[in-house]
Amino acid sequence: MITLQIYLLLKDILAKIRRYELTTVISQVYWVYRTAFVVRMQAMNILITISSLLFFNNKALLLLGQPLQKTIGWLLGTVAAILFIVYFFLIDTKILSVLEIGLVLLMGYRFVAGSVTNKRVEYGLGIVTWIGIGVLVILARAGFMTWIQCVGAFGMFLGTYFLISVHQSQTHRVHVRERVGWFLYGIGHVATSYIGYEKGEWVFLLFQVWQLLLCSVGCAYVLKANRVRATQAVLIGGATVLSLLILVIGIIYYYN
Repeated sequence: MITLQIYLLLKDILAKIRRYELTTVISQVYWVYRTAFVVRMQAMNILITISSLLFFNNKALLLLGQPLQKTIGWLLGTVAAILFIVYFFLIDTKILSVLEIGLVLLMGYRFVAGSVTNKRVEYGLGIVTWIGIGVLVILARAGFMTWIQCVGAFGMFLGTYFLISVHQSQTHRVHVRERVGWFLYGIGHVATSYIGYEKGEWVFLLFQVWQLLLCSVGCAYVLKANRVRATQAVLIGGATVLSLLILVIGIIYYYN
């Protein structure tokens, strides 16, 4: 509908240019610009909300720890990484776009492999991970924000590698390697939270902090049963906070 309106308006603008009605033309061109800006912002908000929800559920399912939950979690993470490649490019954080390409490879492998461990493939992915980190370090010469991106990418890249390469057996204790992976992932989310704050991307920032809580659960607990209970508490608390935020925003919009 908006596309049709813009088309008809552009057609009207061309007709008025021929009649030299410049004031009307300028005002209508400005309307087209404003409409395009609003549509872009709405599309960006939809993109970041969907991507962040997918990544959040990716982490929650991995922490809950059942084989089917982990398989679905890796699938959601792969799809989220693909969407984030686009999002990070659009907000001019290209280092993080490079990171997400690496995450697609790592998470996609674990989704396809399931609980099977293939050390040759994992060693190969380890080499790819370190090459990717080396490229990011080389790119991180442009200033403070670039270094922050590099820290975020380093934490998430290496953290993901630790998570996919840990032994996939079902035990009642959490492997040390897995806890290190969650710790590194948490460092990455601290950096991306700062980036979200600096860029004014508040939806992105909210989800980064929420995922940071999940990473804290992942690295804090030794027993899987305790980790599952803590994850469920974070999910319930996060859903409550999110519901209250939506309610407050709805009230503000209603009275404005």
